[in-house]
Amino acid sequence: MAEVVESSPVREVDPSGGEGPSRCTAHKTSSKGASRRGKIKWPKASDRAHWQKLDAELSQVLELTLRGDVASKLRMFGEIVFEECKERLGEVKKKLPTAPGKGRRGMVIEQLVRDRRQLRRNWRKATPEEKAGLKELWDELRQKLARLRRVERIRRRRKKKEKERTSFFRDPFKYAWQLLDEKRRGKLNTSKEELESYMKSQYSDNRRASPLGPPGHVPHPNPPTIQFDISPPKLQEVEVVIKKARSASAPGPNGLPYKLYKNCPQVVRVLWRLMRTAWRNKEVPAEWQQALGVFIPKEENSCTVSQFRSIALLNVEGKIFFSVLARRMTNFLMANEYIDTSCQKVGIPGFPGCIEHSSIIWEQIQQAKRERQDLHVVWLDLANAYGSVPHKLIDFALDFFYVPMCVRNIIARYFDNLHMCFLEGCTTGWQQLERGIAIGCAISPILFVTAFEVILRGARQVVGGIRLPSGERLPPLRSYMDDVTTILQTAPCTTRLLKRFDELISWARMKVKAAKSRSLSIRKGVPQDKTTFVAGGEPVPQLAEKPLKSLGRQYTADLSDRQMGKQARQQLAEGLGKIDQSQLPGKHKVWCYQHTLYQRVMWPLKTCEVPMSEVSRMDSLANRYIGRWMGLPRCFSDAGLFGWNMLELPLKSISLRYKQEKTRLVLEMRDSTDHLIRGAKVPIRTGRKWKAPVELENAISSLQYKEVMGAAQTGRSGLGWTAPRQFWSKATKRQRNTMVVDEVTRVEQERFHIKAITQGSQAAWMRWEAPEQRCISWADIWRTPQGRLSFLIRAVYNILPCPRNLTQWFGSEVGCPLSSASKASLQHILAGCKVALAQGRFRWRHDQVLAKLAELLEGCRVAANRTQETTRPALAAFVKPGEMRRAPTQEITILGSGKEWQMLADLRRQLMFPREIVTTTLRPDIVMWSAVERAVHMIELTIPWEEGMTAAHERKHLKYSELAAECQEAGWRARVHPVEVGSRGFVGKAAVQLLRRAGLTGSSLRKAVKELGEEAEKASYWLWLRRKESGWGLTSH
Repeated sequence: MAEVVESSPVREVDPSGGEGPSRCTAHKTSSKGASRRGKIKWPKASDRAHWQKLDAELSQVLELTLRGDVASKLRMFGEIVFEECKERLGEVKKKLPTAPGKGRRGMVIEQLVRDRRQLRRNWRKATPEEKAGLKELWDELRQKLARLRRVERIRRRRKKKEKERTSFFRDPFKYAWQLLDEKRRGKLNTSKEELESYMKSQYSDNRRASPLGPPGHVPHPNPPTIQFDISPPKLQEVEVVIKKARSASAPGPNGLPYKLYKNCPQVVRVLWRLMRTAWRNKEVPAEWQQALGVFIPKEENSCTVSQFRSIALLNVEGKIFFSVLARRMTNFLMANEYIDTSCQKVGIPGFPGCIEHSSIIWEQIQQAKRERQDLHVVWLDLANAYGSVPHKLIDFALDFFYVPMCVRNIIARYFDNLHMCFLEGCTTGWQQLERGIAIGCAISPILFVTAFEVILRGARQVVGGIRLPSGERLPPLRSYMDDVTTILQTAPCTTRLLKRFDELISWARMKVKAAKSRSLSIRKGVPQDKTTFVAGGEPVPQLAEKPLKSLGRQYTADLSDRQMGKQARQQLAEGLGKIDQSQLPGKHKVWCYQHTLYQRVMWPLKTCEVPMSEVSRMDSLANRYIGRWMGLPRCFSDAGLFGWNMLELPLKSISLRYKQEKTRLVLEMRDSTDHLIRGAKVPIRTGRKWKAPVELENAISSLQYKEVMGAAQTGRSGLGWTAPRQFWSKATKRQRNTMVVDEVTRVEQERFHIKAITQGSQAAWMRWEAPEQRCISWADIWRTPQGRLSFLIRAVYNILPCPRNLTQWFGSEVGCPLSSASKASLQHILAGCKVALAQGRFRWRHDQVLAKLAELLEGCRVAANRTQETTRPALAAFVKPGEMRRAPTQEITILGSGKEWQMLADLRRQLMFPREIVTTTLRPDIVMWSAVERAVHMIELTIPWEEGMTAAHERKHLKYSELAAECQEAGWRARVHPVEVGSRGFVGKAAVQLLRRAGLTGSSLRKAVKELGEEAEKASYWLWLRRKESGWGLTSH
């Protein structure tokens, strides 16, 4: 880095805007710039008590210390809050990078290398007699060196694995994105003088005070029918802005992030009162006009300024204030229809602008090819659009669209004193932004859209656009922020439009970058390169010379999407390869795929015309990697991965998501809020295998038929025992879209079920009736060991290497390792082996699950005994006219409140049935009784094979029916509760009903059911691992 001796070339400015001493206490002189504050050790978002304490203390300190006018209070606000938080919470200490030192083994390796060199020298000078001894020394040294290097490689590999896994667990999303992203790293290699000279050339404007002059004919909009809301900011508006902001957004110069305001509502209220006063006084504090600039590299090994992208970090307080103003300005412009959303959609909520822009441009090109028409398309790129827009143009646009003078004054004061300094390697002086808008400023996007709308209004009046079959005309040019595209049918009209656009761009003191622009001319359906257009005084290159990527779509010379499917498959294969080469466990590789690569691949599949056959090939490729990472055999079907089965995994299929996104795209084009998009009737092509428009109509017909049919009852539940259904005729637009996508998903799930039926042993779960469905979440996958997770999936779908499967797969005659039964199935090993039963293996698993069930019921018993029974009459509810009186609902529970319930569990075969009830030799697994209530509940647990749950339930109920009759004869109310938990971790419906009637509801019930299933699954996994060991005893488990 060059050392700067001369004074800074940046013009000396006072960030406060005055000629006297600066109002910014942190920057006495502009040449010194600023320094970035350290990070505070903020509490976790879940630590509500800590945040509430901090909120109360900060609000109290602010109320006592803020004095003076609003400018002084806002200046002191950030300083006080930061210093108080720093004192209470402390700062994050920066860890200086340290060079890895050489270990003992490394030093030994270096010494051995030196010894080897010395031996080589001695060999050259040695006699034939000495060489024999040197040869032995050489072989010994070489073996020792190879052994040490091998151990050192293993150590480095282990360290690399530990480092990668630590990085993943620290921030999984960041790790996954960095793993798949192109490397964009670098360090700015420039001196302070060069950097400040660059800032001056970019942000200085010698014509800042000069008026723009008349723009020519630009149709003036009508006066507003809905006025701008100029009242002070409301607390609700401030809270909405804070709620929608990202907690990870970098703070500004004062070091206070959004996280503070998201968790401290009292501090937000203090800030809101100061904002109201600043709004009334039309005052913009100097602290809101200071930005720290940081450089983001665009490519690998970036070193020059042109290879970096600058971002401005402003104080959060100012961003909140101007976000409220930006929302009001957006509402004002949209309510009065000042922004033509058929031409410009970016920055306007409620419009899928990128999808609609790219779809309509591509359809016009394809239509010209099909119908052999003429078409001329020009993609224009502006040179430094955000950094070159003059402030005079912003003021002109605000006046042009009737923005109130008070709002214009606030914006003018903001830009008149907006300053930035960079902290990249060296700290530059403060540079005033005399032109352009800061990327990172909350109000800059809507201001740019407003200013650019003036240019678009003047340009699109020159010629008319392409006429649609409905008689309407498309706009001659479309804009997505500063990406402008012209679409016309004749070259003279395109030339005239480009000339007028150049005039307006020159009037606005901006430039068109012709080198990055592209043009396309189609004559009678055939692309040709004889027509050349001019923009910015330079010829625009042809699309055939270099492909173009605009709004997420690739435009090539062949004007076809045939290669997009192959490119998407190549992108998928490369991403899967990168994830596979990482040092993560298999389940975490699947997580990286589902949460990063999967999302990236779906974008080109949605926007481009990729056929279903190509998507199926991509799905097969991804499924092979998923199966390998999850430890599943190749014979495992995708119906088990993505279907709504008894075991539901959180994995998503590319084919299913493709159909969902294409269906949504058809709905977006058909029901667009832009009447021109609806009139264009853009077709969505998905190949011959599956057609999105046809499937959409089928889904709508199915939904309408279901409404005619009414709420039909399915399953064994009673009449009306279903969730309320949404019918098509009464649904809103958003609800209808959701219903259609859900119907398409249901049809795809039926395809999975049909495929599962044809697979024999893997579809055994379809015959289960008693077990409850088990849904595995990502949280379950993270905390479940890899081997146990693989065992669960393979056990459910019967693809574990049991003797019967090995015989079927490889033809080998293998019997049960314990009982020598030939072709023993998985059911035999986990629930039917007589030797395992005699050894007590199944009894051990039964006791493990019984201990968990007893623990859950003990909690219910203690809660019931602690709760006192109330006899207070219930209050009468008010009944409105025309309504029926609702009977009060009571929770049905087997444990009465305050009845002195007792419980015994047969965990070590020591249970004796309470003699105060009856005398018997039977031992139920759990007995719960109350002498006060004169009631007894006998609970019998069974761990059967899932297909035999119903038979086990009836068998156990019959076994204890006589004991229940004896209890009833003795004057006790007795009930038998046979409960089942499957050997593969699926809880029976009887067990769920027992827990619910014992008092568990909601999340506590779901947690209890999950714990019961996992206990059985863990025990069965251990039995599977020990299936080949003949011994079983206390040391075995």
